[in-house]
Formats: sequence, structure tokens, C-alpha cells
Amino acid sequence: MFLDPAIWGFLFEGLRETIYISLVSVALSFVVGLLFALGRLSRKRWIRWPSIFYIEGVRALPVLLLIVYFWIKGSALFRPIFGPDFDLPWFWAGVLGLSMYTSAVLAEIIRAGIVSLPRGQTEAARALGLSHAQTMRSVILPQALRLMVPAVMAQLTTVIKDSSLVGTIGVFELLKQGRTIYTQFFNPIEVLLIVATIYFVICFALSQASRRLEVGRAPREARVKIRDIELRDQAA
Repeated sequence: MFLDPAIWGFLFEGLRETIYISLVSVALSFVVGLLFALGRLSRKRWIRWPSIFYIEGVRALPVLLLIVYFWIKGSALFRPIFGPDFDLPWFWAGVLGLSMYTSAVLAEIIRAGIVSLPRGQTEAARALGLSHAQTMRSVILPQALRLMVPAVMAQLTTVIKDSSLVGTIGVFELLKQGRTIYTQFFNPIEVLLIVATIYFVICFALSQASRRLEVGRAPREARVKIRDIELRDQAA
């Protein structure tokens, strides 16, 4: 059966759906995670405490629970906006469930990236007359986002694996397509082995790319530190 191109085409339709769900979920969750990370770092309590509650609360929930929740209640949540006849597609129910959980994880990654930067950069920016918003936008975030690229790629790997959960609500992603095949041909071992191999190839490639980014950043950071030391010595 695996010599039949139609079987492979059927599997790669599921792979395409898996990639779409993962990319859309990561893009959406990054925007939401950035907002909640900045909210958690805010000096205003009415912004900081709801952000902390969202991050810690959502991270404590199972991903499947969130996906099923949006599958059951998603249409009712959006009908006040899109009208009484709106019916949330299963694809977007899965995306919203994955995005909600991933946004909480990315919020902590972004916050850690911001906090890890030397405090002197913020003080220097404020000394130059920049406001807190200008300092974040022009000085802190551009550096923090570069530091977070490997962690974001690692999270994309996790989302690709977690996307298999949306098959429980009827989305025909890669694993769901595999189930359809072995239900018809009664060969679960062979089909699941091929599905696992596809997942492995994609996730391993992303893990290697993330690792290379981490390794490549170390020499650059070392050069920056050396240059800063040289400049301080010259100033002294």
C-alpha cells in the first residue's frame, strides 16, 4: 500500500494541516505572549496581577482541555461579535486552544529574555531621556527578541507535537490521517511508524537549527563583551 502515491498524498495533506496549525498558533501566541510578558513586567498592579494570573493559570491547564473547551464553547464566545449564526471552524478551535497555552509559555520566555539583559542598558536609555515605552521598544525588546529565537523555535517543535491533539475534535492533521489509513487497512504498526518518522524528521531538524543558533550566538556575545571591555579600558 505504501507504493501507492495516493496514500502518501493523503498523509502529506495531514502534514500540511499540521504545519498550518503550528505556524498560525505560534504566530498568534507570540503576539499575545509578548503583551502578557510586558504586562507582567508593568509597574501598575492592575496590569501586572491579571497578567500573572493568566500566565500561571493557563500554564497549569492541560492543552487538550483548552482545545476541547474552544471546540465546545468557541462558537458561543464569538457569536456576539460575528452574529448569532457564526460557527467556529474546528481548525480555529484547535488553533485557539494551542495558542492560549503556548502564549502563556512564550510570555515567560519573553519575560526571562528581557530580565536577562544587563540593567545598565535600561539605566543608560533612561539617562538619555527615553521614556519607559521608548526604552522597551528601541533598546530592550530588539535585543531580547534575538536572544529568544532558539527558545521560540524549541516551542514551535513542541507545538508541532501538540498539534496531534486537535485530531480529537475532528481536524484531519497528520496523526488523524494516519488513523484513517490504518482503520481502513488494519495495519496500525506500519502506519504509526511512518507517522512517527515524519514527526521525528521535522522536530529533529528544528532542534538542530535551534542548537546552531545557540552555538552561533555565543561567539558574537563574547565579541560584544570583549569590545565593551576594550571601550571601558580606553575610557579609563
